[in-house]
Amino acid sequence: MKDLLYIIWAILGILVIYNLIIVILIKHSIKKIKKKDWEIIELFMSKINKIPALVEIMKKYTNHPDIFEDTIYIHKQWIIRNIRSVEDLRELNFRLHREFQFLMNLSAKIRELHRDGNFLYIRNYVIFYENNINKLLKEANIHLDKYNQLVRYKNISILWLIIPYREKIVF
Repeated sequence: MKDLLYIIWAILGILVIYNLIIVILIKHSIKKIKKKDWEIIELFMSKINKIPALVEIMKKYTNHPDIFEDTIYIHKQWIIRNIRSVEDLRELNFRLHREFQFLMNLSAKIRELHRDGNFLYIRNYVIFYENNINKLLKEANIHLDKYNQLVRYKNISILWLIIPYREKIVF
């Protein structure tokens, strides 16, 4: 009987240690995810702050400046919104990327625009930051996958009843 009690206590001790390790790893993973989120938001803000300058330069070379209204609307929407996470930024970034593609297609038809040094600088700046955002999103997805895997490990034990971590969406 005494041996059975020791075995039960040993099993409970192992389960407690297992759960503590999982919780510590989950908290560490959350910190990494938040750090990546802020890096992505910072790059997005750097990118989006250049869009109005790009639009103003392009307006000089077009006969119909009203074609830029969607881009200006998206930029104003970004200013109004309070972006706190990558989830908030994702839809807006997709729409902005679509508008940026439109601007680049339009700029391909305006030869004089490609002689403007300011336009070329801002265009390359935006493309550089877009590529960096995509790299960081991929890295964030790796951290999110690890986090989701840890949450699944946590859910194997009884700890899921006590500590309510949920899986996060991978982009």
